[in-house]
Amino acid sequence: MRYLKIFLIIFILVSLSFGCSSSQSTEVKVPNFVGLKVSEAQNLAKQNGLILQVVLTEPSDQYPIDTITSQDPSAGEVIKSGGFVKIVLSAGPETISVPNVMGQSFETARNTILEMGLSLGEIKEIESSSQVGVVISQDPAPDTVVMPYTKINLSISIGQFVIVPNVIGKSVDEAKQIIQSAGLVLYKVDTFSGAAQNTPSNIVLYQYPMPNAKVQSGTQVLLRVSK
Repeated sequence: MRYLKIFLIIFILVSLSFGCSSSQSTEVKVPNFVGLKVSEAQNLAKQNGLILQVVLTEPSDQYPIDTITSQDPSAGEVIKSGGFVKIVLSAGPETISVPNVMGQSFETARNTILEMGLSLGEIKEIESSSQVGVVISQDPAPDTVVMPYTKINLSISIGQFVIVPNVIGKSVDEAKQIIQSAGLVLYKVDTFSGAAQNTPSNIVLYQYPMPNAKVQSGTQVLLRVSK
């Protein structure tokens, strides 16, 4: 639609040029057309006996769409009445399609975003079953068309957390089963010889991490048991 509109503008300018007399030999000073909308520039050109010729359209962050960004001859130059002034029209700001960075490590996603001419927005750490450190969501969504330097918000996985069960007073076999069922790993079992005389053997007297601690799934658990 943008390029159809620009084509129509070019057509109108060329059509209007036939209404201007090029037979005049007087000289005129070229006005400044830069920053003007096409309709405004056409009126100004007509008042000065000149003809506008669109030669190019290009993206511009400075000038809105259909605004003149440059001209040739420059403003202030003297040319013959009925002469042509070549102009370049703004096609509006350049846009960027947001890349899909979900599933990438944060560092890779960060580099991708910056290389695309975008910027990092809010970074959230979210508990997730996904691998630690990978992007699990983004906003705006992939393929959204945005302006340069738009902020991309990311959510990063910090893994899945569980509550450490209390296995003190349990037998080693029972404690091991409880620990594994909670998504933890039995790392080591030490014996403790300082227990009371009537304490049965292989009973958990101490554990680390402590009961009710919130830890990452897969965390290793150390037990000390009676001898």
